[in-house]
Amino acid sequence: MKEKGNTKSLIAVCLLVLSLILITVGTTFAFFQYSRQGEKENKIETGTLTFLYDESKSKDGGVSIENAFPMSDEDGEVLDQANKDVFDFDVRATTKGAAINYEIYVTKENISTLPEQVVKTYLRVVKDGAESDPETKGLPTGNNLNLYSELYDSKVPSLLKDTSISKAKTLYREEIPDGQSNYEKTFRYRMWIDEKANQVINGSWIYNDMTFSVKVNVYAQNGAIDDPTASSTNPYQESQDKSGANVPALVEGLIPVVYDEVQQKWVKAGYAGWYDYDKQEWANAVTVTATHRNTYQEAEPGTAIDMKDINTMWVWIPRYEYNYATLASASGQQSACTDPFNNTFNCYLKSGEIKVNFISGTSSKVSDENNYKMHPAFNFGEEELEGFWYAKFETSPSTDCSNVSDCNVTTLKPQIKPSVKIWNYIQVANAFMVSQKMKTEYVDEYGFNGEEIDTHMSKNSEWGAVAYLSQSAYGKYGNPIYEEDDKEVYINNCARHITGIGGDTLNAPSTYKTCELNTYETIQGQKASATGNITGVYDMSGGLAEYVMGVLADDDGNPTIGESGFTDSEDTNKLSESKYYDLYTSTTPDSNDINLSETACNKGVCYGHALSETAGWYEDMSRFVSSSFPWFIRGGSNGLKNNAGVFTSNCESGATNENISFRLVLAPVGA
Repeated sequence: MKEKGNTKSLIAVCLLVLSLILITVGTTFAFFQYSRQGEKENKIETGTLTFLYDESKSKDGGVSIENAFPMSDEDGEVLDQANKDVFDFDVRATTKGAAINYEIYVTKENISTLPEQVVKTYLRVVKDGAESDPETKGLPTGNNLNLYSELYDSKVPSLLKDTSISKAKTLYREEIPDGQSNYEKTFRYRMWIDEKANQVINGSWIYNDMTFSVKVNVYAQNGAIDDPTASSTNPYQESQDKSGANVPALVEGLIPVVYDEVQQKWVKAGYAGWYDYDKQEWANAVTVTATHRNTYQEAEPGTAIDMKDINTMWVWIPRYEYNYATLASASGQQSACTDPFNNTFNCYLKSGEIKVNFISGTSSKVSDENNYKMHPAFNFGEEELEGFWYAKFETSPSTDCSNVSDCNVTTLKPQIKPSVKIWNYIQVANAFMVSQKMKTEYVDEYGFNGEEIDTHMSKNSEWGAVAYLSQSAYGKYGNPIYEEDDKEVYINNCARHITGIGGDTLNAPSTYKTCELNTYETIQGQKASATGNITGVYDMSGGLAEYVMGVLADDDGNPTIGESGFTDSEDTNKLSESKYYDLYTSTTPDSNDINLSETACNKGVCYGHALSETAGWYEDMSRFVSSSFPWFIRGGSNGLKNNAGVFTSNCESGATNENISFRLVLAPVGA
């Protein structure tokens, strides 16, 4: 195998394991259905390149090629049998009385960490020692050489009704006519790592120690198999996500995106691979500046969107119910914890899964009233939401406000981007007014239609909705590449207050080192995402603490103003609409005891707000609002170490603070 350029100095080795599926099908019946699931794994591990064959094709039981590297398509296409660099397998059949349609498809294993966008896959037919291309059958690039990510999602899993297979990729489809005797076709399958996958960050290859594993399968039946290329008039309705999550609302201005690992850029999403909540891949969308907006909106899927043209990035949080009855039992070992303010509370060293079921449409009916509640974040005043868009990163100003006095204003336009300085030193009222201007005065900046959206500052309940989803099977807690303590969202410990950074360890102390090394697209940076991958919400642990619209009620039952900048007068700074804030009561207004949240919402538990239900999870700080500090802050700052986290709750006056920022929400209303 040839080495390309100086690749060897960048990459230690790469491993590719391929297995054989030998299929023999015969039928004399009018109705026929057959399925053969692969038993052996096809695996790529960055390290050594190895091909394993079934013993019927390779008597020595397997071969290996050492010191293999990412290669060009020209080299990959001529990997040969003589050097044992290919994988051959047969499909055989005899048909009497019925035609048979079959599909060869591959399923990716949960242990895979190498991105689909860097794995090349190539299928050929072998006859009498000569190779040829099989009919493409509508494969996406018009030939049989594709990136794994480019392959169409197979419809076979839905035919099998096998919930263990959430996604499969189609390699080949064919109909064997009735009356065929001893049909046999030999396929030759090649896989390699794309030559473009040689990116180095800070002297290290970004795909070190990764694995990509698939199984080859065959499905056959009497009658046509659903075409994987079929789509509806709205292709984004046809995403292969089978979780039951509501389709993301692509309001005017939003462009659906996925991250292209090869280009290391966000690209316009195609429908099939936009999102898959079963795989902890949440839907992402962006807005772009007016200069290139039409170009990107009219572009084909796969078009790269330059980060300098992006001004906001959003993650879709679909409507769901959650099992509130099991939250107490989900907690691990209880112990006494002390926060930096010397308040003692009960905390849990480990915390379990929050069970979540997505809800179709705007239904308010839960599956089991004794155990499940609709999450309250999807009620927005008089409107029920199918979901909402949550800011992917903490808010930053569009222009620098290093001069502290320049930050506490509403004249700066907000942006939501990675690797930029977080907006701090701003009062709650001004942060709220900035969020409102996005749908009015600043609407053209983002391309929104102000009549079909509502932009506002995140409420406490909306923070809770994202936190609970992160702790579900659909979030980082359910991501199979993480185990034990690593299921917790890592801290953003960047001392420079930069968005999208991940600590070297789960609860690392504040440092300047990670600000440039552990950016959001790196493996370490992604550990600080709510999904454990690049599709999730960042900065929910550390970075800066975040003011949310959650406030203690005063003696008259109105929001306690504190030092927030809101007023009681009928001017633009009056907090009048209750849909924009969560209001809490307290029997002991001078106390910050988190247990007060058990009776703080209409004299009951604040379900879904990530307060008493999750108090002390992962040792996160747990404090309630008081008359002196009436405004909730969430997440904690970069220096809180283990006291920071997605379940951290604290309180402040509402005044400007070096260590406090805010988060934005985009609610699709009236669309």
